Amino acid sequence: MNFKSKRFRLSAIGLVLVLFILACVATPGGQLETETPEVDTVATAVKQTLIVATVFAEQTRVAALQNPPEGQQAPAAATATFTPESSATQGEKLPPSETPTPEFPVVSVSENTNCRTGPGQVYELIGALLVDEETEIVAKDSTETFWYVRNPDRDGYCWLWAYYATTSGNTAALPVFTPPPTPTFTPSPTLEPKFSANYDHFDQCGAVWHITFRIVNDGGLAFSSVTTTTTDNDTNETVNYTSDIFENYKTCILDSAVNDLAPGESGFTSSGSFSNNPDNHQVIATVRLCSEDGLLGTCIERAFTFTP
Repeated sequence: MNFKSKRFRLSAIGLVLVLFILACVATPGGQLETETPEVDTVATAVKQTLIVATVFAEQTRVAALQNPPEGQQAPAAATATFTPESSATQGEKLPPSETPTPEFPVVSVSENTNCRTGPGQVYELIGALLVDEETEIVAKDSTETFWYVRNPDRDGYCWLWAYYATTSGNTAALPVFTPPPTPTFTPSPTLEPKFSANYDHFDQCGAVWHITFRIVNDGGLAFSSVTTTTTDNDTNETVNYTSDIFENYKTCILDSAVNDLAPGESGFTSSGSFSNNPDNHQVIATVRLCSEDGLLGTCIERAFTFTP
């Protein structure tokens, strides 16, 4: 007997049972009588019969799937396919990826910072890291107050103050370098200003007389300006003269002029204009020289007495 014949017979049995129940509870006039305990018993029996029939039909279907007739194959079991949903809706921008960590630590600064041969201002300045620049960090000092970096301005390396610095990358694994010895400070030799001055000659220019002084720079500092105060003791006349040029006049005509008196050089300056002839008079002169124009900088003076 095949599967279809079994299903047909089960359906027919169920239909007969239903008709039998209806015949028992219906009156000849077509009206249903009031339910009695016997009717409830019959309804329960019918319900149990239908359950048994349903279970039997399901078992028969499963058996048919497991043992198909010859020449047929059992239908393949359905398999579920999982399709993951996209985490982002269409058109939604994915978050930007994280900035990759640099292969080696680098440093930048918020203020232009000098880079020296050692960690401190006593060391020689050999470069500078500017704002918007960055350079590789090679090592550090024990307190991480200074970074030993690749010199941003030339070949080699230098020490950078960390106060304005911002680092990127792993600085914990950097080696600790011992700074070079503090350089011995050798002060520059003092350039001692020194000069000599003496009477050279005097000239008459119309109704006035000028005395000329010769000056020799005997020290280590150059002079750029001069002033003189000259007094004729016989007439009690005092004159003054100031200039940023060392000039020499002969017979009222400019003979030479220099802007500065470097160490070892010589030049001339004037007394100013006397209204009386100073010839054979006792004269006192004070000459003052300064290292900058306008009688500024380092200044020294000499006073001497002479007779023209």
